[in-house]
Parts: sequence; structure tokens; C-alpha cells
Amino acid sequence: MKRRDFLRAASVPAAATTASATAGLGAAQETETEGGTATGTATGTGTGTGTESGSGGGAGTEEVLVGPDASLVFTPGTDEPLQIAPGTTVEFVWESDNHNIVVDSQPEDANWEGHETLENTGFTYEYTFETLGTYEYYCEPHRVSGMEATIEVVENPNAGGGGGEKELHDLGVPIHAHWVGAATILGILVTVIFTFYILKYGESPHTGTGRN
Repeated sequence: MKRRDFLRAASVPAAATTASATAGLGAAQETETEGGTATGTATGTGTGTGTESGSGGGAGTEEVLVGPDASLVFTPGTDEPLQIAPGTTVEFVWESDNHNIVVDSQPEDANWEGHETLENTGFTYEYTFETLGTYEYYCEPHRVSGMEATIEVVENPNAGGGGGEKELHDLGVPIHAHWVGAATILGILVTVIFTFYILKYGESPHTGTGRN
């Protein structure tokens, strides 16, 4: 085989490998599109002593920690808003002392009153949010220290508005996509090694065959 013929033949497995990998990745992306966004369900802990509750709801439960580890925050809510769907019950769990919940602002049709009585560790309070909109609240004794938080009631809390990067498992892409990448690299390595071997030890225009 002449070197020119070999190079033409060697390009075939490399092209086939690349096409196979591209098809695999396309299938993975198609699976992601058809699968849509998975909806997670967060479940809070059981209700403790002295629990108050709002109207009943059926959209699940979310938990907000009040003063966790003696820090002056609501988690989640202070660092970033807690997004929930209408009908979600939010359970506030006190993890340190002398905190309350004072409503600062809420949608016009909402009637959340918060819990203005100061409570200590172990107390729980829950309320079901039905009205769409933004709810802002704070702890009165520690507001000057930044103990404020926000709850956003939206139709699709898991849709996500940003275009930031996400992990494959977060997007619902099956693990097979990783194997497609590994197979692509392996195919390229095999092609390079095969090409090197043929070029080094194969027939060339300057190599005789021992025949006349």
C-alpha cells in the first residue's frame, strides 16, 4: 500500500469515530430537551410545639431556618429569595433565641400576618402562601444586623431565569453522554497509533518489496 493510499484509508475510521460521537451527543441533547426540567420537591421537618398555620395548600412544603447556628439570617431567604409555587406551605423553624417574623411588604391580595411574638429555639410556625408575588419580612430585634428575607411565589419556581452553566445531572442528561466523550478520545488515540505504526513500518515509495 502506498503512503498516499494509506492516508486516504486512515481518514475513514477517524471520520467514522467523530460522526459516531457527534450522533451520541446529539441523542443526549435530544433526551434533555424531551425530558424537560425536573421538578424537585422539598420536604420540611415535623411541626414542633406552638405551631401556627395558615390556610391549607397542596403544593408541598419548604423549610426556612430562623437564626441557624446563631447567625442572624433566614435560610433560605436572606442570601437569596426562596421561590415557591402557589399553595406551598413554608415551615419556619427557630434554631436560636429571640427571633420573630414581621411582614414588611406583600402582594395587595395577600393577608400574611407573620409571627411577631418573640420565640426561642425549637419553636415552629407555618403558613401556606397562595397569592403570587413577593413577600419581604424581617426579624424586628435584629433587622439592623441584616436579618431580613424574601419569599417569591411564582408559577414555575424551578424554571430558572438565568443562563448560567449547569451540571449534566441537573439537566437530566443520561450518564451515557460521558461514555460518548471517552469513546471519542479512545477512537482518536487508536487512529493516531495506527497511523504512526503504518507510516513507520508500512510500505513507502522508497521501500523496495524485494521483488522485480
